[in-house]
Amino acid sequence: MGGVLLLIVWIMMRVRSKTRNSRPIASPQELIERNRQIRGMQGQLQELMVEVETMARRFGVQLDAKARRLENLLSQADDRIEELRELQGQPPHQTSQMTQDDTQSESSPTQPQQRTPQPPIAEDPLAKSVYQLADSGMDAHAIAMELDEHVGKVELTMALRKVK
Repeated sequence: MGGVLLLIVWIMMRVRSKTRNSRPIASPQELIERNRQIRGMQGQLQELMVEVETMARRFGVQLDAKARRLENLLSQADDRIEELRELQGQPPHQTSQMTQDDTQSESSPTQPQQRTPQPPIAEDPLAKSVYQLADSGMDAHAIAMELDEHVGKVELTMALRKVK
């Protein structure tokens, strides 16, 4: 009798596990529709990947262009610094000596600071506009908005004027 009871429990468990594991079989039309949806999503994903790759290339080109522009601006700034040194009568490429002299003159309050006359305003029309707006009391952000330029470019132009 125990064996019969064990057999009935085993059969019931088999039936129950089969009903849990069995999925409803989809019709051929449903399978075709599901495949179409999958293919459509794959196509959309491929288009998205192509678009992302294109954007990455474009951003890379833009970054390279900005890096070249920044290097060019740094080179121009170096040239202007050398020109300023020549106007002040200092020998070129004397960066460490100049920084020591500057720190000594700033740290000694007994010596009156003598400023050299400012060289004429640069021929750059942007620099002229920046200088005029700065002289009228505008800050770098307002000048950048007014001239439709980057704030960093305006700040660099203003900083170069202070160096002169």
